[in-house]
Amino acid sequence: MWKNKFHISPPFGLLNDPNGLIFWNNEYHIFYQWNPNACEHASKHWAHLKSKNLVDWESLPIALSPNDWFDKNGCYSGSAIEKDNKLYLFYTGNVKNNNVRESYQCLAISTNGVDFEKKGPVIHDKDIPKEYTKHFRDPKVFIKDGVYKMVLGAQRVDLTGTIVVFSSHNLIDWSFEQEIINGNFGFMCECPDFIEDKKNKALILSPQGIKADGDLFNNRYQSGYIIRDLYDIEKNDFIELDRGFEFYAPQTFKDENNKNILIGWIGMPEELEHPSIEKENWVHSLTIPRVLEIKKNKIFQKPHNNLKKLRKEKIIIESIYLENTIDLSRYNISGDTYELIIHLNDFSEDIEIDLRKNGNERTTFSFDSIKKRASLNRNFSGYGYKGIRKCYLKDLKKIHIFVDKCSVEIFLNDGEEVFTGNIYPNKDSLGIEIRSKMLFTIPKIEFYKF
Repeated sequence: MWKNKFHISPPFGLLNDPNGLIFWNNEYHIFYQWNPNACEHASKHWAHLKSKNLVDWESLPIALSPNDWFDKNGCYSGSAIEKDNKLYLFYTGNVKNNNVRESYQCLAISTNGVDFEKKGPVIHDKDIPKEYTKHFRDPKVFIKDGVYKMVLGAQRVDLTGTIVVFSSHNLIDWSFEQEIINGNFGFMCECPDFIEDKKNKALILSPQGIKADGDLFNNRYQSGYIIRDLYDIEKNDFIELDRGFEFYAPQTFKDENNKNILIGWIGMPEELEHPSIEKENWVHSLTIPRVLEIKKNKIFQKPHNNLKKLRKEKIIIESIYLENTIDLSRYNISGDTYELIIHLNDFSEDIEIDLRKNGNERTTFSFDSIKKRASLNRNFSGYGYKGIRKCYLKDLKKIHIFVDKCSVEIFLNDGEEVFTGNIYPNKDSLGIEIRSKMLFTIPKIEFYKF
């Protein structure tokens, strides 16, 4: 009932971080953390998919399994890069001997994109500088100024989170450079990343232990970014990437048009009370691919244009007069897997949109034009976790929604803000309803069944 149709989900077991995202030899490759044995955080493998268009995915054999001394307790997260037409995977080998953690940054290489030969650690546990604990993981490798860089999540010995950089000229021999975070980022920083476009740069990270601050930082852990160059260590203004409930461990890569693309995990560490586990023996999904653009000192996120290939049936209505409530089923607009775009233009009123509605069951997006707040409410979404998430939004001009069997992603004003979350409604909850206390006309609604 809840297995997603167009979001990447595991066939069974647990999925978490996206890994090794890359466009290589004219194909997209996605790896993800997978426990094929149970819906719990253990025995992490790297599952592997490929695609020519980011829409139609082919499952490939497991790329990495925890069966060597340097990764026996899990092939943890990492990244991919191409060199000499070979695919290089870097990942953290998690090892526990007598409950003592060891951490190895490991390499595996493939010539055909299917079979991977493990080369073992390129940064050994003993190579971790003495200033840091063994919570040292998630290598993201990229080229900057002609040199290979590896950013790693780390924890200082005073149990505070940070990010460090190693460098290499050949992807084999790595040297510690420096720490690049100077600020309060909780007790651990995971899954670091770095992007740049023609004018701007951003450091992406997933810190653990940041305290909630009003509408901000209300999830167990956060994922966000700092607009800065890699070594601008004094710049620490952290902005959440997603304002919803479950969004963590995002990773970026370049697509065929050299644009920065992001995919994240629709999940949260240490939260496993999901009904799909008991009913269907699987849990968690990945987000749709998002195109990133840095502007106005902010990362904007838009659904990748290739997702239009999912569209099977189109309904477009214009100049919709809204008087209190409108049930979109009168236009044959309803369902459990779809794309919905609501164009508001110079809108200045309050609005509420119920998704997956049936009776009192609903997931509600709303905008308060006085308080300048957008919010997502899943207190009545059915099964699973509850709650409300909010963020500041000066105005609302466009709402772009992707609904799948158990997930929702909402893009506001062409990606100025995004809300993501898991929902577990009953199968008959298919309605879409728009409400407002004011009378106004919605210029245009686009609806695409998948």
